[in-house]
Amino acid sequence: MTGTERSPRKNPAPVTVSHVVDFYRRYPGEAVTFHTRVEVREPVPGFTLRITLPPGLILEDYRALADPGGALPWITLDDGTQNVIWKVEGKVEAPARFEYQVAARVASTQHRFGSGLPSAQAQGTPQDLVLESRAVVSSEAAGEALDSETVAVAVSAQGRYLKHLPAIYRDDELMGRFLMLFESFWAPIEQQIDSLFLYFDPRLTPPELLPWLASWIDLVLDERWPEERRRLVLRSAAALYRKRGTRQGLEEYLEIYTGAKAQIVEHRAHNFRLGSEARLGPAIALGRGNVPHTFTVLLRLPPVSLVGEEKEHAWHRERRRKIEAIIEAEKPAHTSYALHIEEA
Repeated sequence: MTGTERSPRKNPAPVTVSHVVDFYRRYPGEAVTFHTRVEVREPVPGFTLRITLPPGLILEDYRALADPGGALPWITLDDGTQNVIWKVEGKVEAPARFEYQVAARVASTQHRFGSGLPSAQAQGTPQDLVLESRAVVSSEAAGEALDSETVAVAVSAQGRYLKHLPAIYRDDELMGRFLMLFESFWAPIEQQIDSLFLYFDPRLTPPELLPWLASWIDLVLDERWPEERRRLVLRSAAALYRKRGTRQGLEEYLEIYTGAKAQIVEHRAHNFRLGSEARLGPAIALGRGNVPHTFTVLLRLPPVSLVGEEKEHAWHRERRRKIEAIIEAEKPAHTSYALHIEEA
C-alpha cells in the first residue's frame, strides 16, 4: 500500500509535519523527491526534523527551501537506514513555516543493502518492494516527538510489459529492464488516455484547453477573464444556452462575469390603455418613450483603484465594453437596452 500515513494524536501539536513524495510508484534507477513541511502553530524553543530513507533509497541531494535557508543537515547511517536531520535552534515564533526537500534514487532491487531487506532480496532475487520514508519533528527542549508522517513508495522489480511475453523471459533481468525504457516513454501517454474524461470537465481540464473545450459548444472565451470565471462559464454554458434570450439567462451570465447580481427592469407601456376608448394607430406604441421592447440593466460593482487616472478610465471603458458585449449576445435581437453601472 502506498501513500501517506500520519501518526494519530489526541490534541493538536504545536508543531506539525507534512511529508509527501512526487512519485508513489517507481522502478529501480528512477529518482524520487520527498517534500517536507514543518508548520509551527505555537511558539517553541526550537525543533529537530529527522527524515529517514530506508535501505533501497540512495540519498542524492537535500536542501532547505525556507528559513533557515542554507542550513546544512546532519547525515547519519543506521543499519542501512539513512537519516537527514535538520536542527532549528532558538525560539521559533508562531505562525511559521519551514520547507525541505530530499532527493533520492531507487537502487537496484538485486543490490544488497544489509539486514533491512527481505531474505529473498538479500540473496539477489528481484522482488517488489514498498519503501517507507518517515519524517519526525521533535521538541528541542523536551526531546519528544511532536508529530510524524510516513510516506510509502512502491518499487516494482520488473516492468509491467514483461507479463505480455512468454514465461521464459520473466527471469531475464536484461529484458525486464529493457522493457522499463518503453514503459517510461509510454507511461505519460497511457496516463493521459486513462484520464481522458478529465479533459472534458471544465473544473479539471488544463487552462490551455479551455478555449478548445469552449469551441465544442461554439463559445468564445475572453482570455482576459480570470481562469475561475472562464471555467464557471463553461460549466454553466448548457444551462445558459437553454435560457438564452430570457431575463434569467442574462442575469446569470452577468453575475458570472461581474460577480454581482444584475438588476433588470423591463419597461411596460404607460401610454397605452385597453378600454372602450382605446384605439390603435400611428401614434400608439408599446415601450418606454414610444420605443418598444426596451429594458434597463443596473449593476452595482465594487470600486477599483488603479495607479493613474488614465489607466482607471481605460479599465472602466474595457469593463463596460465586455458587459455590453454580453448583453448584446444574450438579449433578444429585437430589443434595446440602457446600461447603468454604479459603484457599490
